[in-house]
Amino acid sequence: MDLLSVDKTLCIHCGSCAVACPRGLIRLEQGWPVSAQEDLCIACGHCVAVCPVAALDNRRTPLFAQSGLSTVAIDDETMRSVLRSRRSIRSFKNNPVERQKLLQLMDIARFAPSGGNSQGISYIIIDERQVLQQLNEHAIQWMENQSAAATAAAPVYRQYVAMYRQQGKDSVLRNAPCLIVATAAASFARGRENSLLSLAYVELYSPSLKLGSCWAGLLEGAAFAGYEPVLNLLAIPAEKQLTGLLMVGHPECRFHRLPDRLPLDISFRNKQAPR
Repeated sequence: MDLLSVDKTLCIHCGSCAVACPRGLIRLEQGWPVSAQEDLCIACGHCVAVCPVAALDNRRTPLFAQSGLSTVAIDDETMRSVLRSRRSIRSFKNNPVERQKLLQLMDIARFAPSGGNSQGISYIIIDERQVLQQLNEHAIQWMENQSAAATAAAPVYRQYVAMYRQQGKDSVLRNAPCLIVATAAASFARGRENSLLSLAYVELYSPSLKLGSCWAGLLEGAAFAGYEPVLNLLAIPAEKQLTGLLMVGHPECRFHRLPDRLPLDISFRNKQAPR
């Protein structure tokens, strides 16, 4: 049975489906698109989505599951401003985030790019204040151990420890009411990179829900180092691996300007003229 089905009353023989297929699995036979290589299809949906007349269907990514694409375009300056205005939020209000809003936020992660459309990321959301406080304490203990061992990052860790021990500030999770724990199958080699892309989508979408986010880098350091007290609290299933941690909550501060960054460092490789 072919992977594709074509409504021959609609197909205009444009060949866009064959052009858009990332693995070149679609060919035209007498003007009609065909493919029987289902085992190589990555179910990206390009072939169905690119058809201008909805004449093509794919058993692995069916037409009925695809939404119409809005024709409203965002101009370049607006998009640039949106991307530049993303901030890492490190000060959160002491307000819980509604579960429905969290589901809305996380649903966008499904649509992030992934290697070969492999996807494969699952999420655990921790919003129990007691557990978050324990994670914070254990991360501080791990940094204290690292400082005692005089690692290269010891001066930085000492600063965060001092903020917590001496000033009473949550220097790890920043009082965030939610922690998003990204996981993937233990055997999945692309788990980390796919999580980075998926959680980046979450970060970019969160301001539209009046939320803010920040990577929990210090807690990740303890977890990726195998610090058992942290791993025990994260309670990741045995068949899974940790691939990312993101704090989410209502920002305590509002930013009024767009900070600059280092100048663009770029070069172009041009072919040498023949001698």
